[in-house]
Amino acid sequence: MLTARRIFRHRGLLATLVARELKARYRGSFLGLLWSLVNPLLLLAVYSFVFGLVFARPGSDAISPYALFLVTGLFPWIWVSSTLLEGSMSLIANSGLIRKAVFPAELLPTVSALANGVHFLMAMPILAIAVAIGRFQGYSVGGWAALAFPLILLLQLPMVTGLAIGLSALNVVFKDVRDLLANLLTLLFFLTPILYTLEAIPYRPLRIFAQLNPITPYTQAYQQALFFDRWPAPTLWLQMVVVSWVCWWLGSWLFVRLKDTLVEAV
Repeated sequence: MLTARRIFRHRGLLATLVARELKARYRGSFLGLLWSLVNPLLLLAVYSFVFGLVFARPGSDAISPYALFLVTGLFPWIWVSSTLLEGSMSLIANSGLIRKAVFPAELLPTVSALANGVHFLMAMPILAIAVAIGRFQGYSVGGWAALAFPLILLLQLPMVTGLAIGLSALNVVFKDVRDLLANLLTLLFFLTPILYTLEAIPYRPLRIFAQLNPITPYTQAYQQALFFDRWPAPTLWLQMVVVSWVCWWLGSWLFVRLKDTLVEAV
């Protein structure tokens, strides 16, 4: 597609922008890039305490240790939510670049996807340590099925990037997109099987609704590979491929459709 070709053609500039984004984000902070570890740890501690101790969780016997189950779904979710929120604002925040006719605007939301993807990868030592502790305690986690992790990540990347590209163009034309997106992401978080297993949803219609969530197949794949030590089922791979293709196509189509109006609307 045209958008993919333009991004690949400017891959050198893209790499420079991603590096600049990573440096600028923590410039002047005491911990620097270590914040990519601290923030997920804080969220993990809060959710583990609230939903693992304070509130009874459905199907708790089947998901122990709960903190490890939680982290396998929470970290990929942070990548998605951060990318969509930042990507939706990327064109407006860089309006000066957009007004330059030669600048490929598609790179800006792509930078958000890749920069947050780097933070996701930098948080992986936490997951590796948690898996090692789980195996030491006798749990069947982190076996050969963990080799599916990079494949799942590569399938999630076009989904996240495509949505970010489309939302960035929509937000330029319709300024309230980001506010709507923030509320939608809150709803999607609780409709994604991160705090619970999909099988733990007692009502079939609600379970089907959760399965239609585009984030669900990736969350389930990470959980199966890293927590349940099972290679994701073929149907799950098919779902991820279809969702990735649809999200990339839809995001690219929206961007190309609205591209001519971006300079005037930004």
